[in-house]
Amino acid sequence: MVSVLQVQVCSSSFRPGLDRISVSPSTFNFVPFCKRLTVKCATKKGGNSTVSSRQPANASGGFGPKATPKPSFDGGVLLKRSEQMYTKLIAEYASEGEVREFIVCIRQKSEKNIKPLLDDWLPVAELALVSEQEASVVLPQALPVLCREVAECAAKGAVALRAISRNCLEYAYEPAEAFWEHVMSGSQMQLSSTECPYGVLGLPKGAPANEVRTAYRSLAAKNHPDKHTGTAATAAEEEFKRVTTAYQLIKRTGLADDGAPTYESLGGTGRNGLSEPISVNNRNMSAPIPYGVQVAVRQLDPEITSRFLTRIFARSR
Repeated sequence: MVSVLQVQVCSSSFRPGLDRISVSPSTFNFVPFCKRLTVKCATKKGGNSTVSSRQPANASGGFGPKATPKPSFDGGVLLKRSEQMYTKLIAEYASEGEVREFIVCIRQKSEKNIKPLLDDWLPVAELALVSEQEASVVLPQALPVLCREVAECAAKGAVALRAISRNCLEYAYEPAEAFWEHVMSGSQMQLSSTECPYGVLGLPKGAPANEVRTAYRSLAAKNHPDKHTGTAATAAEEEFKRVTTAYQLIKRTGLADDGAPTYESLGGTGRNGLSEPISVNNRNMSAPIPYGVQVAVRQLDPEITSRFLTRIFARSR
C-alpha cells in the first residue's frame, strides 16, 4: 500500500544555489520556490504510515516528549540517607531544643479470616522532627512518605518482617520520653519478655480481682526482705520485687485476652501519647513533606525490637 503526502517547500529558506537538492529516490526532492511535490511513503498493509527507526519515538534524539524513567527505591539507600539527616538534625537543633524525637511502631493490618504475623505494635525506629507545627498535624502526613525507611528499619531488626508487604502495615508514633520512661524503664519491663503476670502470682490467666489481691498479699508477705537474713534475704527481695511488679501490671494496665499485656497498655495510666494508627496508600506515600518541616528516621536499637517481637510471637503461639 502507498500513501501520498504533499509538501510545500519555500526556497527562500535555503541559501542561494541550494534551492534544488536531489538525493536518493527514496527521499524528498526539493524544488524551486513554493513548488508542490509529492512524496510516496511505503506503509504496512492495513496500517498507518510509520517511521522506521532503531529507537522508539520518545527515545533520546527522537520525536515527542521524553519518557520519564520510573523511579526505583532501595530501602537500604533511603534509610542510610535518612539516618545521616537524623544525625544532622540532632547536631544542629538539639542544643536549642528545636528538635523533637519520637518512637515509631508498626503493626500488621488485620484481615478477615487471616491471623496477622504481627498483631501488636512493634517499636522499630526513632524519628527526629523539626517543625513549628504540632506533631499531631505533621507526622500523619510525614510518616507515609517515610514508610520505606521505617519498613527497612523493621526488616533490619528482624529479617522475618520482610515477608510483610508495606501495604499491609500501619504506623503509630509516641514521644520518645514517654517510651523510655514508661515502657522501657517502667516496672513491667522487669518481667521477662514472655512471662505472664498471672503466672508470677500462681494464678490462671484472667483470674478475678479478689484472687489477684489474695495471691499478691500472700506472696509479698512470704518474700518480704525483713523476714529473711543473709543470702536468703537477697533472693527474697528479688522475688518480692517480681511479685509486686506482676501485681501492679495487672492492677494498673489492661491485658490481652490471653493475659499478656498489649503494647498500648504498657506503662500504665502515665503513658498516653501513642497516636492513632496511620495507614499508607499510594497517594499519601508519594506526597511531599509539608513545607517548613524537617524529619528523618533511624533504626531503633535492634535488641529492643527483638525483645518486643519475641513477646508478640510468644503470645501468638
